[in-house]
Amino acid sequence: MKKLFTVMLVFLSALSLFAGGSSDSAENYPSKPITVIVPFAPGGGSDVLTRSMMDYLELPNNANFVVVNVDGASGYIGAQQAFNSPADGYTILAHNPMDVVSYTLGGVTTQPLYKDLDLICGVADDFNFLATNKATGWKTLDDFVEYVKANPGKVRIGNTGSLNSNMAECLRVLRALGIEDMVTIVPYNSGADNKVACMGGHVEITCNTGADIQSSVLSGDLVPLVVISDRRSKALPDTPCTEELGIDVVTTKPRGFYAPNGVDPAKIDILKSAIEKVCMNEEFQERVISLGLEVNYQDGEELQQKIDNWVEELTPVFDDMMNGNV
Repeated sequence: MKKLFTVMLVFLSALSLFAGGSSDSAENYPSKPITVIVPFAPGGGSDVLTRSMMDYLELPNNANFVVVNVDGASGYIGAQQAFNSPADGYTILAHNPMDVVSYTLGGVTTQPLYKDLDLICGVADDFNFLATNKATGWKTLDDFVEYVKANPGKVRIGNTGSLNSNMAECLRVLRALGIEDMVTIVPYNSGADNKVACMGGHVEITCNTGADIQSSVLSGDLVPLVVISDRRSKALPDTPCTEELGIDVVTTKPRGFYAPNGVDPAKIDILKSAIEKVCMNEEFQERVISLGLEVNYQDGEELQQKIDNWVEELTPVFDDMMNGNV
């Protein structure tokens, strides 16, 4: 009986180590690859950014990220899948926080996912631009505004999606310029479709991200008029920002990582440390600029505070869009 009791004790101890040891404890985390849900098809900004990070990431036990693309509903399906994943640190989400905000403010869900998911950190910033086809001849934002006021109803502005933060930011800028009721906004399914529509003359302006338009700007096919931000974009540094033009609309488009609520803070700290180290790598920084983004590491709590402030600014505009007042 004594031998049996000893064997049982050893077995239970081993079982305990297996259940809560190497794979689950922060001391040994991560002991296997970390699944990163990218809630879009391969090739998008979050996808390319995450895969680029994997070349520089140094996690304990030689672990790395494994990207899983979960496309659908403008990223909502993947975001919800991440929310419902086990809070063990082995499934995280790569996403744009302002898109996560849009799911709630735009009526896709009543659940405030932007708060219910834990924001680990921000990695890079993208920005919305107003850009025009070179055929319009407009070189500055003033050129565009002057034409609109002289020709109300003639200018069409392409937007990536509808009832989202992109459209809300576009409307805020148009309101600040006093021309909201003088233009027509045309929604498109993707940034690529939006850009192509502008290049093809179907719309005169595209409100689109730097990541989507950079190559067309560098080729001379699109002319950026303004970037919606508190600073110029490093990827397109010749374009003035809204703040320097006196337009009080300065929301950026951060990209970062979320975790399901309840992951051990010690595990989150391990992820933050490894990601921050990648963001300090100059080669990675240059690589990100070539994607039309710029590295801007921000702790999750700091970035969440910014997002909460932006939500306060965006909520009235979303209310107008939801009620058909635009």
